[in-house]
Amino acid sequence: MKWIVTGISIAVVVAGVWIWQGDESGTPPVELPSVKATALYDPACGCCGEHIAYMETTGLAVETQTTTNMAAVKDELGVPDGFASCHTTIVEGYVVEGHMPSEAIAKLLDERPDIVGISLPGMPAGSPGMSGVKNETWVIYALEHDGSTSVFLEI
Repeated sequence: MKWIVTGISIAVVVAGVWIWQGDESGTPPVELPSVKATALYDPACGCCGEHIAYMETTGLAVETQTTTNMAAVKDELGVPDGFASCHTTIVEGYVVEGHMPSEAIAKLLDERPDIVGISLPGMPAGSPGMSGVKNETWVIYALEHDGSTSVFLEI
């Protein structure tokens, strides 16, 4: 792994492949406790592997499971319509939906709220595992047990 730092951004390179570019603060990923995570994704998706590599750089021990029916996975795990991304990860029993920055996972594991999990909907530019530069505030939502959502964190 190699960190590349410029005046306004940081990128992580693993085995010669660029996998993440941070926001203008140049803040590297937050180190997470060494816990097991299971990433579920469609094998046809190209960015999921990049997010998995990013999560591994934070200290998570990531197991992978592929499926061609991610919609069923999201339904089963309680990810509401409109809050999905391309892959879903289970961390310590919580659903972590999408290209989640480690800062949000750290907050989730530190606070351990009574929720299903957290979601960064869509595939925002510059988010971990996505190309591009962060050009908007990422709103991370708490997925509540009753199917509702609330703002968990803004980055």
